[in-house]
Amino acid sequence: MFNLIQLFLRLSGFFVFILLEIVCFTLVVKYNQTQKDIYVNTVNQGTGFFHKTATGLNYYFSLDDENYRLARANAQLMEQIYNIGIDTTAVMDTGFNTFQEPKYTFKTAKIIRNSVNNHHNYIILDKGTKDGVKPHTGIITNDGVVGIIRKVSKRYSVAMSVLHRQMRISARIRSKNFFGLLKWIDEENNTRLFSLEDISKDAHFTIGDTVETSGYSAIFPEGVMLGTIENFELKSGNNFYDIKVKSNLDMTNIQYVYVLENLFKIEMEELENTVKQDDE
Repeated sequence: MFNLIQLFLRLSGFFVFILLEIVCFTLVVKYNQTQKDIYVNTVNQGTGFFHKTATGLNYYFSLDDENYRLARANAQLMEQIYNIGIDTTAVMDTGFNTFQEPKYTFKTAKIIRNSVNNHHNYIILDKGTKDGVKPHTGIITNDGVVGIIRKVSKRYSVAMSVLHRQMRISARIRSKNFFGLLKWIDEENNTRLFSLEDISKDAHFTIGDTVETSGYSAIFPEGVMLGTIENFELKSGNNFYDIKVKSNLDMTNIQYVYVLENLFKIEMEELENTVKQDDE
């Protein structure tokens, strides 16, 4: 306490100087219109600057919430698009009642872990069983297929990435109806380069043609963008083309995805298993 008093006495001259400066400044601004206008204008500019800065910071830290809101809205739009044209007709006493029965549901999820440098890459999402996420459902974005859900816990889910050596996607060349299997070419350390297999030498296509999901899978609907044909060749003696496809999806820079569930998947698989059992 004694040291504090000594410090105050030692700096008393400085404090008195500051006090007199404040008093003089107040008197000058109060009784001189020009200086008063300058002061008010300066304060307004300073207040505006700090308000703009605070607003910008608030907007920056709220971007994540805004992105999630936009992703949810986009998921609802995609759900409507992929369910167009799936109709069922119920016979009523008064006639026919046609309505659309949804085949796919979309849920927004955030990627919390993503590997791209391994031969077998996986993705972890912040959604689990409590959010309605199930195993063996697809993951997509606006730019293409991301992966397939493998394991699910209460709050999280693990998906096999499209950048996985065992991942295969049923694909077709748009408007050509030639279909095959798309897989990642991991040997070249390129996250955007894929190979389209089983396209017959009788197929006709060109560089730049769009490759999309075929719809022959019970996981992904038809028409999901996969990429464009970058180059191709037909080696002597082969019956199938060697096709390189460049994906539009940058797997190193994705944050939000859509978990896609085929509501008819179980029915399709049960029917298929019945046919297999009959053949046996």
